[in-house]
Amino acid sequence: MTTVLERVRRRYETTDKKCPDCGYVDEEGNWESRTNGQQVVYRHVCPSCGSTREHTFNLK
Repeated sequence: MTTVLERVRRRYETTDKKCPDCGYVDEEGNWESRTNGQQVVYRHVCPSCGSTREHTFNLK
């Protein structure tokens, strides 16, 4: 069974692959997630140009 947070990360890994800055398509996806108990942050660093994207969800 997967958690909601795992499903959200998987969604980014399968649908949000193209870097908006350089256009590189990251087939591996490699989104990382972290939480501090208040927020969940999903982060991706483009392997081509190093651009960082983040999506933040407040848990309150």
